[in-house]
Amino acid sequence: MSRHFIIDCDTAEDDVLSLISLLAHGISVHALTVVEGNIEYENEMKGALWALEYLRENGVQIGDLKVYPGARRLLSKDFRTAEFVHGETGLGEIEVNVKDYSLLAKEDASSEIIRLSKEYEGSLEFLAISPLTNLALAYLRDPEITKRIKTVYIMGGTIYARGNITPVAEFNFWVDPDAAKLVLNAGFNIVMVPWEVAVNNAIDMVSFMKLTSLKTKLSSLYAKMYSHYRKASMNMQRMRGNPHPDVITTAIAIDPSIAKVIKEENVDVETCDCQSRGLTIIDYIDPGHVITKKPNAKIVYDIDYEKFVQFLTKVLTWF
Repeated sequence: MSRHFIIDCDTAEDDVLSLISLLAHGISVHALTVVEGNIEYENEMKGALWALEYLRENGVQIGDLKVYPGARRLLSKDFRTAEFVHGETGLGEIEVNVKDYSLLAKEDASSEIIRLSKEYEGSLEFLAISPLTNLALAYLRDPEITKRIKTVYIMGGTIYARGNITPVAEFNFWVDPDAAKLVLNAGFNIVMVPWEVAVNNAIDMVSFMKLTSLKTKLSSLYAKMYSHYRKASMNMQRMRGNPHPDVITTAIAIDPSIAKVIKEENVDVETCDCQSRGLTIIDYIDPGHVITKKPNAKIVYDIDYEKFVQFLTKVLTWF
């Protein structure tokens, strides 16, 4: 059966590889909706347009896929971007030169999200690998959207309050905590991949060498695109390699067996503009805690690392 996706992104390297992963598995992607986040908004838009050009130039049929401009600001707060992690363009050593602006849609992101939810009612899947502002705006305009979207896959939040942008908050939830709270409590069918899963399954040196030695165009792209992110992750965040928060979320959407541990729990977000802004609050089902709320998400606690590396290898040998 055909699968239909929207990718909601703040275009950097992992967003582009998520797009490639879905297309490599024969999944229909109908829109790239862009939102404020990783880098300056204009560079996010250029990165998304570049990605579509790159795929088309390499013979990939992208159909009616276009880039839809979304929220340039949050529901109510200020934020900062993360070029220190992703670089100015978000794509490492890649020169982002956009030649064809016909791939830029005239419609705004939230309008297209609503339209596609009606066109593919009950089968549309939403890959939220960015702050949740666009989806929150679509929900505020049309609350019935929760009944039309099959699943929302969210990369965001934490399990144990071990953040990346602050000591307790993950970047996507921190950027727009009000949007995250709204989406989590709206009634969507949610699968959530927290930041710690990406940290614990960062690409080690052995795997990185294999992935960058496949002698394919995509393997070469991977090496160039992740150069800045890998260095920042290892030097600044003391990880064993580059993490794949967005691509892990995408991989689980494609192949749920990659997730080893999933728990249905209630998730909420601290929305104060204070030190704990963006803090993920989980009503744990593990022993020792009195459960007070009904589950609103399936939370991924761990993945099969070797299976994930196999997934990446398959994607990077597509062409």
